[in-house]
Amino acid sequence: MEKSSLFIIKKANRNIFLFALAGLALLISFAATTTNSPNRMKKSNQIIYMKKNNVAGTWNLVSGYLDNHGTHINILGTHPAGMLIFTEDLHFIVIVHNPDIPKFASGDRANATPEEYKTAVTNSLGVYGTYTVDENGDFGEEQVLGSTFQNMNGHTRGKNEIDVKVDGNRLMEIQKIGDGIAVHLDWKRAE
Repeated sequence: MEKSSLFIIKKANRNIFLFALAGLALLISFAATTTNSPNRMKKSNQIIYMKKNNVAGTWNLVSGYLDNHGTHINILGTHPAGMLIFTEDLHFIVIVHNPDIPKFASGDRANATPEEYKTAVTNSLGVYGTYTVDENGDFGEEQVLGSTFQNMNGHTRGKNEIDVKVDGNRLMEIQKIGDGIAVHLDWKRAE
């Protein structure tokens, strides 16, 4: 095969990978939440230091599913995995994925089949940004600075889109995607 043909094939595979990655983020546009310990909340251009931050810390994903009008769909497989970190300086990072999907047959991330790219994208999501907490130390809102689904970049989500509750060492998150459609994530504080 000529060099130019190989270049075109590799470029097409990369484009398919990027398209598949965007599809995953769209399917799982639920991954992010935030908060941490120094407990600061931005108001106007001032930072108010708070006495508590209920969401700060490191959380491991216990379960996750999409509720589509009462039908539960395991969007990250039957054994979802992930980690959510809310830092004390009010930054967050979250990565969720399905650890049960098959590895790329080639062993090379830049050289997979279209189906392998699609499976990888629709079974993982990474998001990072900043967040706020309210006067009670509860989740306020998040500002997405970057994501593996670029459509989320720059988006702010508040309590009307993400409902976050902490009960002891558990954090329950419900991300509303549409009317009657929401992602439910259950996290456990890392030990």
